[in-house]
Amino acid sequence: MKTRTKIILVLVALALLLLFLFSGNNAVEIEETPDSLPAVEVTTANKQAGQSSVSLIGTVRAFSEAAVTAESTGRVTSVRVKLGDRIGAGQIIATLENASQQAAVLQAEGSYDAAVAASAQSDLGTNEAATRVAAAENGIENSVEAAYSTVNGAILATVDQLFNDPTGTSPDLLISGVGNASYLISTRVEFQNILPTWRAEIDAMNSQAGYNGNISTAKANVNKMIAFADVFLRVLADQGDSSKFSQSEINGFAASFNSLRASLVQTNANLNSSLTNLNAAQENLLRAELAAAGSQTSAADAQVKQALGGLRAAQANLAKTIIRSPISGTVNNMSIRTGDFVSTQQQVAEVANNDALEIVSSIGEQERELFAVGDEVVIEGSLPGRVTEIAPAIDPSTGKIELRVAAESNDLQNGDTVNISRIASAPTTATNSKVFVPISAVKFEQKDGSIFFVEDGVLKSRPVTVGVIRGGSVEILSGLTSDEEFVVDARGLQIGASVEVSQ
Repeated sequence: MKTRTKIILVLVALALLLLFLFSGNNAVEIEETPDSLPAVEVTTANKQAGQSSVSLIGTVRAFSEAAVTAESTGRVTSVRVKLGDRIGAGQIIATLENASQQAAVLQAEGSYDAAVAASAQSDLGTNEAATRVAAAENGIENSVEAAYSTVNGAILATVDQLFNDPTGTSPDLLISGVGNASYLISTRVEFQNILPTWRAEIDAMNSQAGYNGNISTAKANVNKMIAFADVFLRVLADQGDSSKFSQSEINGFAASFNSLRASLVQTNANLNSSLTNLNAAQENLLRAELAAAGSQTSAADAQVKQALGGLRAAQANLAKTIIRSPISGTVNNMSIRTGDFVSTQQQVAEVANNDALEIVSSIGEQERELFAVGDEVVIEGSLPGRVTEIAPAIDPSTGKIELRVAAESNDLQNGDTVNISRIASAPTTATNSKVFVPISAVKFEQKDGSIFFVEDGVLKSRPVTVGVIRGGSVEILSGLTSDEEFVVDARGLQIGASVEVSQ
């Protein structure tokens, strides 16, 4: 019991000692804390002139930059460059599927060569020309017959493997339609009517008009078959585990349809070529008949020009399937891969000269007179730049004036957002009555504002009328002269407070 009492007395003594020491330290601290007044800086409008900082936000971009778009619709067969590659103007970026365009160029070359040869052979006889017409007509009959055989064989040997009772009124699809079953079944039924009708038209071919009509029918049916095959390819690619066929069988069907599609594309090219050959042969026959009759016409020269125009048009269509860079630079964006399907005017890449950069910003109408072409500016607080262009008018979509700054620095990257600043001279001079002060000096109110002065170490306030704001300065229309001293920064200050003017 006595030991416990002793411990309690010791603890009480320690607590009193700590309380005494703590109170003593606070007293010393309070005694040692000196009184101090807040310091303020004062200046005049005349002294402030030329020290107004203007700050803008701009976006870094390349001087030469191009968004590369596709000029034709098709599937990407190859991509020749990758992201970050440096390429030259005219270099191939990618190619699209162009078998039909190549065939058209080959056909146009043949027509042009035939026209040139025909022009040189002024003594071409009508019998030879008639023989060529007959050969061209025979070529059309063979092409149309081949197109029918290709489509008919595709239905019987490839398509019907995927149907139960394919020639019935309502065939059953043996694979999952993946949302396309109705189309596939109805198209198969439709071909039951197309093929007999087409066969009858082929058997009746015997005139120029008939040839043109049969070529049109053949092309329409071939294109319908290509679309039919494309849907089957998509459906086969999405077959799940519930399919009645094994994966190896599905892969075999897909390979058959891919081969079929290539054959159909070539069939279309052959149809176009045979019709062109017939037209050329007919024109040669007409020219030969005119020559035999002694006609002094320039039909041969006209045919050469016409054939040359057809060749140039075919070459232009082929060129649209080859995507090239219009400028030299670096590939900053590549949005396509081999196998993608692109449409006309779709952006596929972006090429820019990243070594030559400029910054695009905007200024207000009131700030326009603070900038001139050639002015030096500071980018991100330390990098030098120079104003190269100022738009002559306000952009109606933004209400701003575009300003461009040239910059050469490895610290800037295409696409960066940066700060642009410069010291703008405030128009306060001996011959100019305008008075400008820093925005921080004005305590703004609902209308106009007030400025602080220091009189006998005490803050005083005076109302002023404010005008336009230019950069970091605001115009004082009344209430302050250019040689009166005012407090530079009024933020946090109160009227009547004692202050010390800093030197």
